[in-house]
Amino acid sequence: MESIYNRLKPITPNEAHISCTIFDKEGNITAVSQKYPRMTFLRDNNLFPRDLRKIDTSSIDVAPSIMIRTNTILVNLLHIKAIIKKDMVMVFDTSTPSIATRLGLFMYDLEMKLKLPAGGIPYEFRALECILISIMSYLEAEVKMHISSCGLILSELEDHVDRGKLQELLIKSKKLSSFYRKAVLIRDVLDELLDNDEDLAGMYLTEVKKFDPKVEDYEDLEMILESYYKQCDEFVQQAGSLLNDIRATEDIVNIILDANRNSLMLFELKVTIYTLGFTVATLVPAFYGMNLKNYIEESYYGFGAVVVISIIQGLFITFLNFRKLHTVQHLTMMGTGAKKATKLASKFHHSSSPVGTLNKDKWYYRLFYGTRHTRYHHPTNKEKDVIWRMINDDKPLK
Repeated sequence: MESIYNRLKPITPNEAHISCTIFDKEGNITAVSQKYPRMTFLRDNNLFPRDLRKIDTSSIDVAPSIMIRTNTILVNLLHIKAIIKKDMVMVFDTSTPSIATRLGLFMYDLEMKLKLPAGGIPYEFRALECILISIMSYLEAEVKMHISSCGLILSELEDHVDRGKLQELLIKSKKLSSFYRKAVLIRDVLDELLDNDEDLAGMYLTEVKKFDPKVEDYEDLEMILESYYKQCDEFVQQAGSLLNDIRATEDIVNIILDANRNSLMLFELKVTIYTLGFTVATLVPAFYGMNLKNYIEESYYGFGAVVVISIIQGLFITFLNFRKLHTVQHLTMMGTGAKKATKLASKFHHSSSPVGTLNKDKWYYRLFYGTRHTRYHHPTNKEKDVIWRMINDDKPLK
């Protein structure tokens, strides 16, 4: 393991050459980071340039895929990009140092498994299974890490809503969403492969099977792919469940923050109401204290009367405002408060209202509320019938 780890290093991307490590039929490494001219490599392996883009070692992430070509299986799953033949596996090198470490571990594992007795399993299936084992191990480690880190943050947020924890949860949720998309793509690749009998037939490289729609004899390959499909689907379900928990927690936190914000606004309104009450209460004493002759100073009851009137005014204004605030707090979409408000509005804003103080035809109503030139056309019964038939995709009446 130390030897392959030390020999495998990140490569420098080169448009003219392709670098890969080759395993023979016995599992021995015949070439490490061997460079081949691009066109020569394509010609020797009967590939097209578009095929090479799927497995090229670039820094741009390409969607996972397993493609079947003549006597060749092209595999592109996360950090593993390889070509599988009936007696050879070519694993493409990477230019990313962190991926090079995982790729080195995979190559060591691939070498060990290919050297084991075949047990009647074709060479290409053993190589493909080794790739799938490495991918599933990586996904399992990732999902366990996300469950551990996100679960800890969610449990802490249940006890106390902290801004730092919310920011950390946002970062974790983005990483979890990226992992979820990758797992879904890999699951879809395996699902599409299981649904395509022609591709399944093309994956038999040692014992070539011709595709026949009437004959479906791919049980050994389907069992391998089905087992890893179920494992990948389990990871997808776990990640999706964790994402739903995070969204639910975010919704609850938003509700709590909205409730706190509403409480602060309500407190501010109460302070404003009290301030208005005190302001009204001090209005009469302000008039009384002006340097004008009002002859109240000579009265024995003037001071007491002014104080009582001021307190009554302040209490009345405060009570009236709190009553309005209480009404607003209990308004509902279809409740009695809304119905009362609608009836009151129709009573005071209808043009035929006998109440002249808020009649919209009066000049003082137009002064405060403006004029409305919009006239609504009320449809007749026949027009209503036509509209109803148009909504229900029926023929209108002639």
